[in-house]
Amino acid sequence: MRVRKDAQVSLEFLLVVGFAMLMSLPLIFVFYKQSETLNTEIAGSQVEKVASEIRDAADEVYYLGAPSKKTLTVYMPKNINAISILGSSIAFNVSTPGGIQEIVRWSAANFSSMSTVSTGSGIKHIMVEARTFDVLITDY
Repeated sequence: MRVRKDAQVSLEFLLVVGFAMLMSLPLIFVFYKQSETLNTEIAGSQVEKVASEIRDAADEVYYLGAPSKKTLTVYMPKNINAISILGSSIAFNVSTPGGIQEIVRWSAANFSSMSTVSTGSGIKHIMVEARTFDVLITDY
């Protein structure tokens, strides 16, 4: 009789723990999806901020004229695939769960064809320099 009662208590305990686990699985799934969405939004905001800062610095040194220089310290998120600086536009290709997103900022300045910014993540120092006919953007 004692063995049956112990077995019943053990079985009831397993059922309660199993039910609690079953109820927590949807919560874990929702939390994971929400955190993924939030991380994507934060990275997108960081890229937009970087693009705007570069554009604003380029406009500033362009209006001041050669040999004006400005150094920016920015944080590049890890999901940037490519940075294209052509003509008067700065374009960032960013990976998102929904695919590739392009973030473009237009400037009053004409950018040098030698302008380059690496796509690696982390803190970057970007130099924006006004030259006679264009603006050069490089990182170091």
